[in-house]
Amino acid sequence: MSLRFRRSMKIAPGLRLNFSKSALGLSFGVPGARVSINTRGEIYGSTGIPGTGLYNVERTSLKALKGRRKKAVPGELIQQIAPPKLFEPRNKKALFRALKEGNIEALEKVAAKFPEISYICDALIFPRLLMGSSTDVKGLSAKAEALWKRKSDLENNPLFFEYAKGFEVTLIVAPGVSIPMQYGVIALGLSYIELLQLDKRYEEALAVAETLPANQATALAVCENELQLARWKDVLETTEEIENIDEATALLLIYRAIALRESGLPDAAIETLRLARSSKKRHEDVLNKALYERALTYKSLGKATQARKDLEKIMATDSDFPGVTDLLKNL
Repeated sequence: MSLRFRRSMKIAPGLRLNFSKSALGLSFGVPGARVSINTRGEIYGSTGIPGTGLYNVERTSLKALKGRRKKAVPGELIQQIAPPKLFEPRNKKALFRALKEGNIEALEKVAAKFPEISYICDALIFPRLLMGSSTDVKGLSAKAEALWKRKSDLENNPLFFEYAKGFEVTLIVAPGVSIPMQYGVIALGLSYIELLQLDKRYEEALAVAETLPANQATALAVCENELQLARWKDVLETTEEIENIDEATALLLIYRAIALRESGLPDAAIETLRLARSSKKRHEDVLNKALYERALTYKSLGKATQARKDLEKIMATDSDFPGVTDLLKNL
């Protein structure tokens, strides 16, 4: 895109962020491996690198499973992709078979045999690397960078588009905010942004975010990196007229409050954080994040008693919330 992200979003009078409400769901598991089921009859099994915000999710529909005896297993194509026809290219047939096998080794063999589609194989291997046990963030970042350089090739290749829709990825963009989406160039870009942020390469992460279409995930990515770069004015512009309608917009309000506080407007920050907590339906982590930022704001005003009260509210529900213990000691 030639326009900057916040212009394409234009969160201003007449045009706002428009996020659909998600279904109710239940999730269980341990860090790095969870299963979720929601009221739309979808089952998500997620695996990834705990603490990095990078996860892969395999999706199965309960409706699709009705009448079947075979249990879905990780690696199978989730959606029913039609097998290649008799006279279609050999590389397409080989790629289809590798995806049905569902492992990295099969895809690597196809890449070696058909170098003309090796970059497509690499793009389909990448999310499988994310769901593996590797914690080599720099290595993953290098792979993502190489793929991002071929962004246009991937976008314009119907083979990638057809076979990438076989599964979804979920990005944990912040505590309490996860976004499942069909794998493709956008998901690849968001994964790349997360990896750049982990490596503290915020300028590069922001540059990537601003090339992506405006949506819930990219709004958060843009703001997160603007905050890291102390671009308070840009954060305020990006989050103008945000309304608290879900976890993501509540988090954007928190980001806005941080920018207001750092811009010397603590009272406006406290009011914005009140709006971020105006719905108790939001995820506990999001509500606690608002309390933590409000405590920091009260501390900046010399109001230690109010700050302590907010921190104690967090401790009542999550004694391990990052930074709370240290901040209490410093009050």
